[in-house]
Amino acid sequence: MPRWNPASLALCTALAAGFSAGCESLPAEEGILLTGMGAKLAAAEAATPETSRPVSALLGGALGFGGGYIVGVRADRLDQQSRSVQRAAALCANDRAERNPADVEDVRAAPSADLNADGFITVDEIIALEQAGLSDEQEVERLGATGYLFELSQQQERYLEDRGISLTVVDGIRRLSGGAKSHSDSVGI
Repeated sequence: MPRWNPASLALCTALAAGFSAGCESLPAEEGILLTGMGAKLAAAEAATPETSRPVSALLGGALGFGGGYIVGVRADRLDQQSRSVQRAAALCANDRAERNPADVEDVRAAPSADLNADGFITVDEIIALEQAGLSDEQEVERLGATGYLFELSQQQERYLEDRGISLTVVDGIRRLSGGAKSHSDSVGI
């Protein structure tokens, strides 16, 4: 288990509490106004093209090096005109995935891998596909059918593999993201 220094732990706890409170108190169609450190993190811009690192481009590092729970995003969420609103929606999706992970019932009720139809694919949704008994091919097919842009960090890959997601599925997500290597491999980490 990784060790956190006290300052990092305090910052992450404060951000999580702030995002959680913000997401719960606003209707789904409204953006979130972030202040302080959350605003600075959310305002950071990624330096790479959106198609090669869509999640990073949208979040701009707001979820840190590991990328949080989000691994896929609907292309229209990357629109420059509504980037701040879309970033807030992504942060809420990440928070929902962490607090209330998708489950087998969500898989049965959803036509695609975006189990809650929010425009994002999160690691909990991928894990729910596995827990529902879908084959590796069915999981990759459902992910690909969304047409979303994908990005996996090395930490997300390990997280998925530690929870029983096969290398076949992880490789399928890599192919969907446009490369056979993971994001972390491509940036030399």
